[in-house]
Amino acid sequence: MSTAALITLVRSGGNQVRRRVLLSSRLLQDDRRVTPTCHSSTSEPRCSRFDPDGSGSPATWDNFGIWDNRIDEPILLPPSIKYGKPIPKISLENVGCASQIGKRKENEDRFDFAQLTDEVLYFAVYDGHGGPAAADFCHTHMEKCIIDLLPKEKNLETVLILAFLEIDKAFSSHARLSADGL
Repeated sequence: MSTAALITLVRSGGNQVRRRVLLSSRLLQDDRRVTPTCHSSTSEPRCSRFDPDGSGSPATWDNFGIWDNRIDEPILLPPSIKYGKPIPKISLENVGCASQIGKRKENEDRFDFAQLTDEVLYFAVYDGHGGPAAADFCHTHMEKCIIDLLPKEKNLETVLILAFLEIDKAFSSHARLSADGL
């Protein structure tokens, strides 16, 4: 019985159920508290916290008792080209967005999505904190900046980092020129 099921049973049951469950869980815990015996002879295998029974095989995480066994399904790798599983095609016709204006007079948020290459989709949300200027600038220039960097760099994380740095520098220049009235 899992820990979660045991707690649910204890909370929902009466005093008799609680007593029985607590007694049986204490008995189970006492049975599990067997400490491994370590041999002091140098010819026999020694045990450690990573080899609790001295068998030479390493301890698993379950031996440490830190899992509560709520997940019964195996952990699967995400679908990706790297692992040989194709990622399903997403049609941009099925993509949309929603935005709430909040307490401001006008919506300062901007969004964009596009298919940049056969394998790269672009989804962006620009949040205009205290004004739409940065969001508008990114909405206008970020997609082109990423498209220009894609042929030069294959790593998408690097492409995004370079694009953000480039857009940040360009927006700083733009904001400085706008503040000077040019």
